[in-house]
Amino acid sequence: MLVVTKQAHSEALRERMDTGGCAFQFVVLALEGDATVDETLHRQALWAMHEQLMAELHAWHRQLVANPAYANQPAPSIDWHPERALARRLADDEVAGLRRTGQSFYRAFRKPPYDTRFAGGEAEAQALFHEWLDLLGLVDGEQPEVIDWTSNLSADGISKALDAASSEPWSDYFDAGLEWWGVWCLTIWNPQHRTLSVVVASTTD
Repeated sequence: MLVVTKQAHSEALRERMDTGGCAFQFVVLALEGDATVDETLHRQALWAMHEQLMAELHAWHRQLVANPAYANQPAPSIDWHPERALARRLADDEVAGLRRTGQSFYRAFRKPPYDTRFAGGEAEAQALFHEWLDLLGLVDGEQPEVIDWTSNLSADGISKALDAASSEPWSDYFDAGLEWWGVWCLTIWNPQHRTLSVVVASTTD
């Protein structure tokens, strides 16, 4: 059974990341019991990410409709079909690359369309990034298992997938990022901590 964990730390990091302008959203789950950690469990974690995204959208919507000018604004929704997602397990060197500030994961963290803003500059950005990675379970020396769920999608319309059907986005959440900036969706299993985290990003200007 997967349950949301580390909520206080997650909320504190979300606030700091949002204030800085980061595009990433995430949820950290704990595995209770003796469930097998397989692709099916990783897909279940994707549903927990959907719940987190919808909770944030509903909070935004409640604030919006409190203004009479937007009282009739329809409730938000996100189409979400993880059963259609193509799973690609990252090799050890790719997992290690997620922690490196010279690689694409950090660049996406640091450079969304409107850039990030940290009072402490690059030092603060890197410190926040590594604190976030530790929370997600991407810890040096602990050999986390990472699955990429959007490796077959690309902003330029050129898919790495072998057939067109498998390159169709499995959620309209990714529509914005597929315009040009890119999309991210990773699940991260850390056996030492027994946590399964989900990270997503999709944005445009």
